[in-house]
Amino acid sequence: MQKLTPAEEAFLDDHFRYLSMAYQGQQPLEIVDGSQLETKQDLQHVLDRIHVFMESELMLTTASIFAKRYAYYMVTGPLALMSAFDKFPDVRFENFRFVRMDEAKKWLPKFELIDKTVSTPGEGERREWVKNSLETLFKQNVRPLFLHLNQMTRLSMNVLWENFAIYLYWFYELEAQKLFEGEQLARIRDDFHMMLNEFDGDVFGEEENPFFYFQYQTKKPTGKRERKYCCLTYRKNESSGYCKTCPHRC
Repeated sequence: MQKLTPAEEAFLDDHFRYLSMAYQGQQPLEIVDGSQLETKQDLQHVLDRIHVFMESELMLTTASIFAKRYAYYMVTGPLALMSAFDKFPDVRFENFRFVRMDEAKKWLPKFELIDKTVSTPGEGERREWVKNSLETLFKQNVRPLFLHLNQMTRLSMNVLWENFAIYLYWFYELEAQKLFEGEQLARIRDDFHMMLNEFDGDVFGEEENPFFYFQYQTKKPTGKRERKYCCLTYRKNESSGYCKTCPHRC
């Protein structure tokens, strides 16, 4: 089995919020183990802590912001590795954690993989490998977490899936072309096309592909896509504003 290389981890650290060896020796301020997200009871404890730390006034907003953060890490971690480096990590809850290194009230921790072992595609089997990797991530990780959040807070599944979609589109449509080129970029674009147009909802644990409709959303001048559903960030507290892609933003 292959593993992530120090260079790949350094790349994730340089461009995304990944905890690399560069932080070795620094004392974390908070650690949220992925295993703390598997049950509603444990997840509620995590949300309660984040709710207080962020000084949020609405648990619905806390849950939505947490879902957005979670989506960012799953896109810039497992999916970026899959598409850019042909490596897919172990995404079981017990194999990752979030490590907060600062006091920023937005709650922006680092993402860390514990076991660096990865799967890679066999010769001529990349499409099936991508499909299996997506099924693993969404059926065993993302969707169960979203269901917990939905059942605990009544936050709409539409909001939760769109919280994921904004980062999926951001990485594959915008960020990837800044970081990669040539065959690597072509492979990333092929994966994105497969995700949106070749895989049905079952791959993601849903009746329909949860990301398909988003490609028809209006694009902002920045290239980012306007949301269809509000993520409620503006309701966190009295000093909060709208997200840059909010449908309510004038």
